[in-house]
Amino acid sequence: MNVHSRDRSPDLGSTNTRYGELASILVKAIVAGHHAVGSLLPTEHELAQRYSVSRHTVRAALKLVQELGYISRKKSVGTIVENANPTAAYTQSIDSVDDLVRVAVTEVRAIETTDLVTLDRATARRLEAPVGSQWIRLSGPRVDVWKNRSPVAWADIYIDPSFGGIVDEIHNHPEVLISSIIERQYGRPIDQIRQVATATLLDVSLAGTLGVDPGSAGLRLVRHYRSADGRLLEITDTCYPADRIAVSFQLKRSRVRG
Repeated sequence: MNVHSRDRSPDLGSTNTRYGELASILVKAIVAGHHAVGSLLPTEHELAQRYSVSRHTVRAALKLVQELGYISRKKSVGTIVENANPTAAYTQSIDSVDDLVRVAVTEVRAIETTDLVTLDRATARRLEAPVGSQWIRLSGPRVDVWKNRSPVAWADIYIDPSFGGIVDEIHNHPEVLISSIIERQYGRPIDQIRQVATATLLDVSLAGTLGVDPGSAGLRLVRHYRSADGRLLEITDTCYPADRIAVSFQLKRSRVRG
């Protein structure tokens, strides 16, 4: 599955991963003209030596900068500077938890409210969760640290009440996946993530927060995070304006072995 987001610019804000920091350095250097459009960036090996990081960190940083539209990477050629001020959509592949981590680097939580809720029939149906089940709900926009923390989407995050001890850490580390915090603090690894995308219309309140017209088309992404025994540990319900995100799927024919 691929996720496309629009209109990025290089204000990292609170990104605190090594590859996020390196990506910020590279983007700022491109914007400042230190790497001219059409020129080649230093090799992975040279970047690793220059910034005292691993090749793995360099590759992750370059992938992020490429997704933002500043560079392209071509085999046997190198990393080419394509644009010093990209505004077109870029693509992020969401095929693994590691890819979700990369999204979390640029779209961080800005939680405004936290409460304990009991799911009514309508909400339970939307979330595909049990009617009457209780959850800790953390609500607020997801903000773009590359664009002065402007709101990108609105997220309602539901976690099992038994994980109440991590609420402060969720607030204090908005760039870290909540599923990762659950794994670290409670030893409950996430074994499966399921996502459902549906069309929606943004109401007056949500549209105002996201800076679009009331009644605008939106895309709702609901994710279920389950442990190996099938227990539902976390649900995220995120709404994007339709022009800020697109979801695509690639299907491959299975081969029958004779």
